[in-house]
Amino acid sequence: MLLLMFPVAMGVGLAMQTAVNAKLRGFVGSPYLSSGVSFLIAWLFLLLLSWTTHQPLVISSSFITQHPGWLWLGGLFGAIALTGNVVLFQKIGSLQTTVLPIMGQIMMSTLIDQFGLFQSPTNPLTLAKVTGLLLIIGGVILSLGLFDPRDPLLKATEQRAHRGSQLLYQIFAVLAGMLMAMQTAINGYLGTTLHSPIHAAFISFSIGVLCLILVNLFTHSHLTSLRRAFAQGRRYWWVWIGGVIGALYVLCSSWLVPLIGTGQVVVLALFGQLVFSALVENFGLFGSQVNRITRSKIIGLVIMFVGVLTVKVVTF
Repeated sequence: MLLLMFPVAMGVGLAMQTAVNAKLRGFVGSPYLSSGVSFLIAWLFLLLLSWTTHQPLVISSSFITQHPGWLWLGGLFGAIALTGNVVLFQKIGSLQTTVLPIMGQIMMSTLIDQFGLFQSPTNPLTLAKVTGLLLIIGGVILSLGLFDPRDPLLKATEQRAHRGSQLLYQIFAVLAGMLMAMQTAINGYLGTTLHSPIHAAFISFSIGVLCLILVNLFTHSHLTSLRRAFAQGRRYWWVWIGGVIGALYVLCSSWLVPLIGTGQVVVLALFGQLVFSALVENFGLFGSQVNRITRSKIIGLVIMFVGVLTVKVVTF
């Protein structure tokens, strides 16, 4: 029973990581710089872990040439998804930044299983999966608050403009979730070929760090912006832990899947992520904007969780 609490804590950590990185972005002013810092901290954490567990830090040239090019895309997809979440958190809030990528993850993971993409085992589509996907879509629609009463002080044209501007971010959130599902499959295969999840995680984060360094150089991000974050002192010490949370999530996944199975890890982690993201938005935790959770959103989250449970666990 105690072991089952770890995936829930992992999900809580993911929701916390997004809020923490968004707050860091508020201090440094650049989503690329805040994501780069988060990835770098995670990379340093994995470097220390690799050194203490005597893991190799490099890979041979023959290994690179003998494996497909997509094997190195996991770090890039992770960097895009993390940076996207930092932007999305401030544009559409904690709850939508959680539920929409989850929908994208489930949709893409179903496609990966159906066609055996990225050398994954084939797991054909079933009636249970179709039912679960429909429940997830319905839950997402409710959790977005589309049926909540509108603010009477806002004009209809302003409401339409607000919904239109959010739509692009919502579509990107789903795409970010799809990238995260591909990253998981790619890193899983990388861990299998390297015979070490720690080595695979280190390589993936190394590629992600390199990509974000190049992006920050291209966008002329100023490292002096970090002074504003350092100047916050002990009050905001937690803005620096986002990278460690991400690294721990990857490592805990590698540890727990062989013990309790992929389905239970995914479902319990998503449960923790959904609940905590709702709490973050409802109470404005980590300096986020307060957005009260309505009854329809709660119902939507429950339906969505049942859908995820149906996709990952139920078979018929």
